[in-house]
Parts: sequence; structure tokens; C-alpha cells
Amino acid sequence: MGNDIQLNGWDICSSAPSFCAPFQESVFFTGNGRMGVRGYPALRLDSRPVEVGLFVAGIFDEYKTGVTDLVNLPTPIWETVEIDGRRPELMSEIKWDLDLSCGKLTLSYIIGADGKEVAVTEERLFPLTNPALLLQKISFKCISEPARLSVRSGVDLGCHNQPIADDQVKENDEVVNYIRHAEPVFSGEGFSVRLRTKSTGLGIVLDVSIHAEPSIPKTSFTADGVGAGYQFDIAGNLNSTYTIEKLTAITTTRDKDPLIAPLPLSWSFESLDAENKRRWAGKWERAGITLEGDDDAQTALRYTTYQLLVNCSPRDDTVNIGARGLTHTRYKGCYFWDTDLFMMPFYLLTEPEAAKSLMQYRINTLPQAKEHAAKMNGAGARYPWMVSFDGTEQCETWDIGCSEVHVTADVAYALGQYMDFAQDKAFFLNGGAEALVETARFWVSRYSADPEHGGVNLLFCKGPDEYCGITSNNLFTNMMVQHNLDMAVEAAQILSSMDPAQYQRLNLTEAELQVWQCLRDDIKLPKDPETGHWRTDDTFHLLEPVDPGALKHGDEASYHQTCFDRLQRYKVVKQADVLLLMIRLSERFTAEERLAAWEDFEPLCLHDSTLSFASHAYFAAQNGLPDAAEQYFSKALYLDLFNVMGNTGKEGLHLACFGETWQAVVFGFAGLRFENGVPTLSPRLPAAWKSLSFRFCYRGDNYQAAITANGATVSRC
Repeated sequence: MGNDIQLNGWDICSSAPSFCAPFQESVFFTGNGRMGVRGYPALRLDSRPVEVGLFVAGIFDEYKTGVTDLVNLPTPIWETVEIDGRRPELMSEIKWDLDLSCGKLTLSYIIGADGKEVAVTEERLFPLTNPALLLQKISFKCISEPARLSVRSGVDLGCHNQPIADDQVKENDEVVNYIRHAEPVFSGEGFSVRLRTKSTGLGIVLDVSIHAEPSIPKTSFTADGVGAGYQFDIAGNLNSTYTIEKLTAITTTRDKDPLIAPLPLSWSFESLDAENKRRWAGKWERAGITLEGDDDAQTALRYTTYQLLVNCSPRDDTVNIGARGLTHTRYKGCYFWDTDLFMMPFYLLTEPEAAKSLMQYRINTLPQAKEHAAKMNGAGARYPWMVSFDGTEQCETWDIGCSEVHVTADVAYALGQYMDFAQDKAFFLNGGAEALVETARFWVSRYSADPEHGGVNLLFCKGPDEYCGITSNNLFTNMMVQHNLDMAVEAAQILSSMDPAQYQRLNLTEAELQVWQCLRDDIKLPKDPETGHWRTDDTFHLLEPVDPGALKHGDEASYHQTCFDRLQRYKVVKQADVLLLMIRLSERFTAEERLAAWEDFEPLCLHDSTLSFASHAYFAAQNGLPDAAEQYFSKALYLDLFNVMGNTGKEGLHLACFGETWQAVVFGFAGLRFENGVPTLSPRLPAAWKSLSFRFCYRGDNYQAAITANGATVSRC
């Protein structure tokens, strides 16, 4: 575990001795949800084609037929400099400072050549007023003696991808270029670069406007395949500061966000910065959590919230959130169940517009889910395990893609949660009900009758515990399927009276509803016949016992030391499975059953998934296990900030952990519940926390939750 980050209220800070600092570059990711960049410096002394770039939600290209990758686009965060005609060296550490209140990142460092030193300050932000914009400022100050500075500022056209295999233990050194670009066109104080993805044919335009002092000579340049922009020749006086401001509008042929607008004709860094701060103040008023008693946790919660906000495109229902958001190309940028089960509640309660877009994406890709079900010899709609912009299966690991069928029930769970929380009648009638119906039809085709013992079996499945091997009757999946079927029956019944034409169009009948209800009742829920405790599945108890401590070295994933094949046969849990189920469907279990499950499975969990710590914290807080709740919450809260699992720099930020950590606070420690449409609190705060407050939106009303030593209140606001 690394602790290279300082937490200071609304700021997080760090430093590193090199221009190449993957950990800081992940942690200091900035964006606006539609697009974003890792925290790499604009000034580069060496080429880093696969480590720098810009990500725009939905911009994928094929790296093999039918399999896409999130494209690492050319980046306008690019400067080069010479000091008296010499290539400089880094003379100090690089310092990063992210102002969470407005999303502005500042980097500062000193470069030098032949004894002449120049202090450099970079600032960047993504103005919320227009999600197409990226605003930058870079300043140079000669601090030892005067020097001639030749600064090139423009767009780095040499950005490439390094596709990452689905298999987490495989490394790849292949470099791929997904982009074709036309010659830059210069006009006035700016220029444009037109790009197109090679296979998917998506068009991208970077319109760049650059400001500098009028007295500084400026010439355009184009270096084929390397970059394009302007060169500024500065006669640098001692202790004088010279500033270059750059505003870029990135637009694409698949843009949908109505706030996207062209590059403004007139602009200044100060005015855009000030307006951005005002917009962020409104976001924090809606989404912020105020915590007294633990200053580091307060800042870390702000960081958690910030990253959830800047990795979701709130007004574009053609995209979703990748497992690493826009911070990395891990998992090819694909969308999993992470959004539906771990992140959705955050958006439901703080950003309803974003929640609707995320769920609309699932409705928009219902045709692909139906095609996927048919391809897998099933009926109805089966949502793929990994998807990108077109909704098709992107998983290249056949057993995972085929067996993790729980994703379909997870999507249905999220759709039901959205329709309950939002009371969105139009959404229900325009795809929401149909999705529940078609997923129910899939489950009818996926279960197998058991002629020997009666009932049905879910064969060839794998639950959230991905170390269980291919098994049958995974408890998490089976209970989530029952929930899916319950919602489908209710949705069909509502349609029969509210929209009989749609009921008829979907070929629904009372007989089919009875089939769903019978299937629900026939699904097997595995229990230990002696203790009565819940089992993970039909085979977990047959696995070979092992001391989990023998497989782990700190918090790094055990698959770095033990191969997957062996882990599948050990009696260990990769991540929360039964416990996760008991969080999501807690009403189906008694308090005694939940505590028994904790005693059975918590000691066996390796926490090899970054999804796991936060779920354990949530469960422990919800079930009166304060010491465990605080222990697991600390690992979840600082997972990326302190590089707990050692993979933040290499793989980017873990968005699902952010979402589940937020839930551990709001639903776990604060105990927020909704009973008959009324929000209530049953708080169990950590001992050091003196108070906790937050706002949320539920069924069209805004609420304020406040917890102090004097009690807990929920009031409309």
C-alpha cells in the first residue's frame, strides 16, 4: 500500500521525481463525464504514445473483428520547450494539486539546461458549461538567469493504444493506431485537426484556440505523425512570467449531449474558470457529503464523489460507464454490471438525469440483448457480460462471457430500482416494462428442469465469486432472477391495464405470467442441510479447504502468485457474493441468517476484486459489526488514493469501488432506507465521526439528511 497523496480539505496533492508517474496520472484524472484525461504533464521530454492521450465516451474502434477498444485519442495537452536551443532536463519533483471543488488540476516543476532554470506551472480543467471544452494554461518563469525559450504548443498526434487482454495475468506490448488524421488547418489564432477511427468510422474534430502575449512571435508547425500547433519564441527575462492559454473543443459524429457547442469566438481562462467554479458549486450542493470528525475521510469522500461525477456522461444515453471509467483502457473500456449494481444508487439520489441516461442505454441496447439471447440459443433478452458503444458482447474469455449470466438480472435490478426511485411512467412505458418482460423470457429458456428431484437448475453459471469454478444454482444469481421475475410479473400486470396495446404487442398472456411465477417457485436456493446456513452454490462446499492467508501477500490480488485454475478449486471467495446478495435483497433474510453468512464467508474472502472491500464495509455497517465496518471502509475509501492493491497506476481508477463506498456511507453508516415511499435513517456512524449530512433526490423531491449526536433527521428541502 502506498501513501503518496496528501489530503487537504478540498485539495489532494502529490509529487514524483519523473515525468512518467503512472500512479499520480491515474489519481489525478480530470474530466467532465463526456471526456477526460489522466494526470500526465503537458510537457514531455520523451515520447509516451500509449500513456498519454484523451478519452471521449463512446469513441471505440475495432482491434479485431467484432471486438472494440476505447480509443486513446490525440491530446491537446502537449507542449515542448527548448532553453537557449537546448533540450531541458527535469530539475525538481513534479507536484500535482487537484482542487476538488472545481476540478482544476495544477502541476508545477522546474526544468533546466546549461545552468538556466525555468519554473513551469500547468493548469487544466474541463468547463461544465460546455462538455466539448478543455481549458489549459501553461506558464514559464526564468528563475536563475534570462533565457530564450522556444515553446511548441498544440496537439500530440502520436497517441496510440496498447490493447489489454481480458485475462488479467496476460501482458501485451502490441501498439495499435486506431486513428487517421487529415492535415491540420490553421486560421487566425487557432487550428483544427480532423480525425476518424479506422474501423468504426467515427469522426472527431479538435478545434484549438491559443492565446499568448501579442509581443511574442508565433509560427505554425506541423510535424507529420507527431504533432501540430504553434511555436512561440520567448525572450525570457529573469523572474518574468510568460503564459500560454489554450482552449480546445472536441466534437464527434456521435455527439448527443445538448450542451455541446462550438469553440467560442472570444474567451479567457479567468472567465471560463470562474463560471466553472459556479457550476461546480451547484453540483456539490446536490451531491456532496459533509462529515465532521475525520478530515482525511472527508477529503477522500469528496474525491470519491468527484470521480463518480466526472466519469459519467449525464446527458448521453448512447454510452455507459466503463469499469475504469475514462481513466484507462483496462477491459477495453467496456461496460459491466459495475454501473447497474454498484454505481446506479449514487446517480439515482444525486444526479437523476445521469441515472436516466444510464438506464436508457440499457433500453437502447435491448435489441442487441435479444440478439445475444438468440445467439446463445435462448429466448427473450440476455444482456452481454462486457459491452461497448454498440451493445454487443465484447468478452473474449468464453467461460466468463457465457457463465456470468447474473448480469441480466443485475440490469433488471437497476431498471426496477430506477423506476421505483424516479417514478418515471414514460420510461416504464417506453422500454422499461419491455426489458423486464424480455429478461424474464430469457430466464425461462435458461433454466433446466430437474426430472430426478423436481424444480429447476441453473447450470453452467458463475456468480460474483469468480473463484467458484463453473457451478450450478449460484444463490446470488438465483435470488436476483427471482427478483427479476417478480418485477416482470408486476410490470406485465400494470401494462395490461395501463397500456393494453403494448401488452398485446409483446404477446403477453396470463398463461405466460403463470409460467414466470412457476419458474420463480421452482428455482433452487442452496442451503446446508445440517446447519441451515445459505450456500454460495451447489458445489462450493466440495472445494478444497485452504488457509486464505497462505495465498495472499498484503492486499495484492492472489492470482499474481497462484494460477486461476488452482484458485477455482480452493474453498475461497474472490469477492463478496452471498454477502452482496444480502445487501441488495436484505428483506429476504433474517438478521441471524445474515450474521451466519458473515461468519461463514468473510474469513474465506481473498478480496481479489476491488469491488469487495466496500461491499464488506456496507454489509458490516448494515448489520451491526462496527469494527469490521471501519476496517473495510478504510481500505475501500483509500483504495486508489493510497494504491491499496498496487494496481491503480497500471489499471486506472476503480469506479465501482467509488460507487459502493458511497453506498457504504449513505445506506450503511447513515442507514438510509425507503419504507413505503418514505425515507428514514438508522445511523451507525464510526466512533470518530461527530456528524454526517447529505442531500438526495427521491421520487421527485429533494431531501436533507442530517445525523448528529442529538439524533437523525430527514427533511424536504
